[in-house]
Amino acid sequence: MFARIISELCAPWILNIVFFLILGGTINAWQPGIVAALGTGVVPMMLILGLMKLGRVGNHHVTTRSQRGIVFAGIIICVIALLLVLRTLETPQIIWAGVFSALVFLALFAAVTVKIKASVHVGLWVCLVTFLGLTISAWWFVGLFFTPVTAWARMRIKHHTLPEICAGAVSGAVATVLCYLFILT
Repeated sequence: MFARIISELCAPWILNIVFFLILGGTINAWQPGIVAALGTGVVPMMLILGLMKLGRVGNHHVTTRSQRGIVFAGIIICVIALLLVLRTLETPQIIWAGVFSALVFLALFAAVTVKIKASVHVGLWVCLVTFLGLTISAWWFVGLFFTPVTAWARMRIKHHTLPEICAGAVSGAVATVLCYLFILT
């Protein structure tokens, strides 16, 4: 039961909402932060629920690797639409970087998924905490110590194996470093 609760609380759509609310609140840019939270969290979950209703996806965690392609493609389209909406707002660079980081993350995970069903939960946790550590405060790096708890939860409920967890963590770190080097420096 505890593993399921952790898995739900660390679901990608929840993590994205919290991440962009933290960014928006930290730099006092609530409107773009909320819009980014909706565009990377709520809208993608609505897409997944719609795909479930159509029978294209088995569950909201998209645990079947063969079902991930349509989900990644749909969420990439959602994030591109979000970029267009953010153009109409006074969006600070850090929120732009966060949204572009989401695109890089999605593209990287879509590519990795061809070979292994990398854990998006663990990868996104590593990505977002590292991003906050690099941009807001080094104290956020302490959050990386929670990574094994998320990994344990995903393995405990049998949604991932250890190699899939490791692939997720490495992919999440790579996505963040790429975005930091090419967007924020």
